[in-house]
Amino acid sequence: MSVNLEKWIGVDQGCTKMLMTAQVEGQWVDRKVPTGLDVTKEYLHEQIHRFVAELPFKPEGMGIGVVGLVQNNELVLSDTRGLQGLKGSDFDLPCHLINDVKAATVEEASYYGEEECMVLIMAGSGFAMGVKEQGRILLGRHGWAGEMGSLIYPLDGKLQKLDEIAGGLGILKRAGCSAEELHQKLAAGEKEATRLIQQAGTYFGMALVDVVHTFNPSHIVIGGSAPSYPGYMEAARQILQEYAIQTMLDDCALEACHDPARVVALGARRYAAQRYAK
Repeated sequence: MSVNLEKWIGVDQGCTKMLMTAQVEGQWVDRKVPTGLDVTKEYLHEQIHRFVAELPFKPEGMGIGVVGLVQNNELVLSDTRGLQGLKGSDFDLPCHLINDVKAATVEEASYYGEEECMVLIMAGSGFAMGVKEQGRILLGRHGWAGEMGSLIYPLDGKLQKLDEIAGGLGILKRAGCSAEELHQKLAAGEKEATRLIQQAGTYFGMALVDVVHTFNPSHIVIGGSAPSYPGYMEAARQILQEYAIQTMLDDCALEACHDPARVVALGARRYAAQRYAK
């Protein structure tokens, strides 16, 4: 069955906001609403219904990218506890749920050939990873594959998670300030702030080396806010250049997301349309 992707809508249901997006005459129509960890199914339904009602066309279906573990089109485990048990069949439209990082992986993989091995890394408050190899997303035994933020590395005499060392929340906790204040300190050349970001970038670089050696990807696509700190990616790239096997690195491109703000919603839309077509 063929589907018209432009007739499908995408939703990115995150921990702090929900983005709904649709394509109208070649232009994106977006709506963003606040959510939170205590968001309810009723609120989700209400906001999506309002968005759909105001569109100039009737969508054929939708995809929803969610935080947590999705099995059999149901959100079975999530930090947004009020949404646990949410099912695609709960909606009036044909709907498929997909983990948010897996959704982003689906969207970014659409830019590359089936024969490519692409790794998507979301480096925001914490880390998550998706891998698409030979046209298939690697899920693992129960769908948990890609928990990159739980990789452990030695720091200050103990083992710590990558999230704690190089993730956005971990950086701010160690810096003892807000993201805006940290950016100001970096712009002013404050030594401790600069050292902190270089250290975080160095550990992210170590994780990238592990990714290259484990998956031998042709593309590593990086999204999220952590790499926006000046010096972060420079430090990561330096470690990658120094410690990755050169022949593997020569065949691997490090790239940014094509549409960072919508990547999850667009990937959920694409995934849902593909599932419906089957």
